[in-house]
Amino acid sequence: MGLMLAGCGPARQPSEVTPPAPRAEQMAETPKPVTLIHEVARGKGRPGRITYLIPGALSTAQIFGRLRKPSGPGHLVMEYRFPGLEGQPLDPPMRVAQVAAAIARHAALYPQADIEILGFSTGGAIAIEAAGLIGPARKTRVVVLSGVTPFPGAYESGARGMVAVGASALAAGSLTARAVWGEYYKVLLYGYGWRKDPTIRRLAERRAARDRDYLILPVKGLGRAHTSDLLGWTLSQAARSSGAEILFLHGSEDPVFSPGGVARLARRLDATLCVVPGGGHLMLVTHPQILLRIEDFLRGRWQAQECR
Repeated sequence: MGLMLAGCGPARQPSEVTPPAPRAEQMAETPKPVTLIHEVARGKGRPGRITYLIPGALSTAQIFGRLRKPSGPGHLVMEYRFPGLEGQPLDPPMRVAQVAAAIARHAALYPQADIEILGFSTGGAIAIEAAGLIGPARKTRVVVLSGVTPFPGAYESGARGMVAVGASALAAGSLTARAVWGEYYKVLLYGYGWRKDPTIRRLAERRAARDRDYLILPVKGLGRAHTSDLLGWTLSQAARSSGAEILFLHGSEDPVFSPGGVARLARRLDATLCVVPGGGHLMLVTHPQILLRIEDFLRGRWQAQECR
């Protein structure tokens, strides 16, 4: 979906996704290494617990809300920032293995710390691979929310998305990225059947109207930079034997990655799967109580109240 819409942006990009234009003398310089993970907050003392937050394409770690704050002394919170967002250069594009390796290298600096990795959508692939690189010798918990599935999952998602985005363009009566993406946002919120239930339809319309001007659009190559590496992502041997405790939280109505595909991935990883009835792709928006389930899992108090 992002690949298709990448060339359909408005005449002027939103400021949050516009990389600064390089000066002529800068273009001749050797590019500096890009910092892939950034410190968000740190409790007092040496870290005994580290949380890595990995958002999805066209989003930032702000979606994790209060989980970006340390829960107490010795808690360090880190986040990944996608190309073109939050001051990051648009090039190079996101590479799953590269970001996973950066997380593993950082975790190695604190060998006594417990590790938590939270991945949303695209970030789920990074979280799974990072756990594999960290390895079974460390206590690691992973939460994958609305996560991507390995090859050919991204292709299947793209095929479904093209149809849905086309329908959204017809409904919006426009081909501008903001109009089309604003309409498709309702599908991301509540799934393909959001129009069928009057209550859900009102919720979708109200939320889309409120968020319309704040959506990050897949314009000027942003979609490609965030998603192209997913097309070839396959589960590594290290990920299959990570030894991490993994929880998948997935909406029953997720229009991007099917619950069936995620169930197969969870079985391969010997992970726990929680399917949330009525949940779409953006459960952090529509089901904010899901944060409580995440916190319960990270603290060893997992209860599957919202699972079927």
